[in-house]
Amino acid sequence: MANLFAIMATALPLLSGLVTFLAGGKRECELIAGLSSSATFALVLLTAASLLMEGSSEEIMVSFGSIRLYGIIVDYLSVLVAIAVSLVGLLIIIFSFGYMSPDNREHPVNRGFQRYYGMMQIFMGSMLGFVFSGTFLGLILFFEMTGICSWILIAFWHEEKESRVKATKALLFTHAGEIFLVAAAALTIANTGDLSVSSLKLLDEGMRGMVMLLILVAAWAKSAQIPFYSWLPDAMIAPTPVSAYLHAAAMVKVGVYLLARTIPSSLPLPPTVPLIAGIFSAATMIWGLLLYFPQVDMKRLLAYSTITQLSYMFLGLSFAMLGSAQGYSGAIMHLFNHAFSKGLFFLVAGALAASTGSRFLTDYSGIFRRNRLLGASFVIATISIAGVPPFNCFFSKFTIISAGFLSGGIFTVLGVMAIVESVLCFIWFLRWLQKCVMGEESDVIRSSSRMRLSMSASLLLLSIFCFISQYIAMEFLPREVWPW
Repeated sequence: MANLFAIMATALPLLSGLVTFLAGGKRECELIAGLSSSATFALVLLTAASLLMEGSSEEIMVSFGSIRLYGIIVDYLSVLVAIAVSLVGLLIIIFSFGYMSPDNREHPVNRGFQRYYGMMQIFMGSMLGFVFSGTFLGLILFFEMTGICSWILIAFWHEEKESRVKATKALLFTHAGEIFLVAAAALTIANTGDLSVSSLKLLDEGMRGMVMLLILVAAWAKSAQIPFYSWLPDAMIAPTPVSAYLHAAAMVKVGVYLLARTIPSSLPLPPTVPLIAGIFSAATMIWGLLLYFPQVDMKRLLAYSTITQLSYMFLGLSFAMLGSAQGYSGAIMHLFNHAFSKGLFFLVAGALAASTGSRFLTDYSGIFRRNRLLGASFVIATISIAGVPPFNCFFSKFTIISAGFLSGGIFTVLGVMAIVESVLCFIWFLRWLQKCVMGEESDVIRSSSRMRLSMSASLLLLSIFCFISQYIAMEFLPREVWPW
């Protein structure tokens, strides 16, 4: 049953997204998107329940002779990520009911609702298709679909040249990664006669290393790591709910998931592969940190924060390439936790921009006095992303860093670099937290409009998950690897 539920969870948002293009006005689009995303999340929960009762399963749906072309895989990795994709997607769509409105002071929205809600649902379906794919052909297909969805959504205000240019940049940078993924698939089928991800284990160690390096570059492009990172801050031209989904549970998580999906079948690897992965992760982490400091546009600051948080995931996966189960589980846990904390942070940014007309941190002061829920959400998102206990990202960051120390050698140094980034991130975010949330209300905050109920509900639920998501992740990941 798990495979059937996974197929239904993938197909439903793809079909309902197409139906949304035929809908009438704003209310009809919201109704379809709300019902579809709720049902999709329910189907993912049924998939999770079936997994817990029946165990992991893999089913080949399409084959050509002995070549497995397309199949569904339901295991603890795919289901955990699918929960984040569908739940965060649902909460972002609910938030959009208030944000995508003529009353939005930053960018009033009077039309384009069919395109927005239709593409958001197709985006969700494409992500779920990617997550449940068990073959390279499925991964390539949905890898491309997520890129096209993000391109259309980033260019939502396509009348503006800047939107079109930056959306195209995102498409080109991420599409470059697909070239490397296709090359990895070609090498795999040429040497094994199969396209299943599990066929990686049939390659000799040297060829596995070559294939994994190609996959690593594909993952860097999709997940905005050095040298491909610059497309992500520019993509902040999109409506903020789109940015939230891109960063929290969709586009940029594709690369991390791709690497996590292929590592178990690729071990052991030549030592140069984890070394390259670890060094590039640490370099991206420090470079992203340095780019925090000049930012006053809240969305661009959060974009660079995402780049550094993704580098934590890649760092954990570099430890996993050495055989560290703790590094692997820490990376997946951080992917899951980050979905809620970064989703919350972006929706806070969206609520502030929609109610004030400004995205600049220098315009904000006294948020808590004006709106206690918005101020509290700002605080929770900040200290969660910074990795402060007892919030979710502390547990996953601690797991990754401790895996680095256990790995020894240069990987211990990389763990120290992660600690430095975490401390400086906390100090810098604390500076903006004190300035924006505390104190007297600025003129911009004092004159802000009232936040809609749908927006408040999404902020409240995401804030709750910033306290509990780590415990959900622990149910799907091996308990013996946790360092506590």
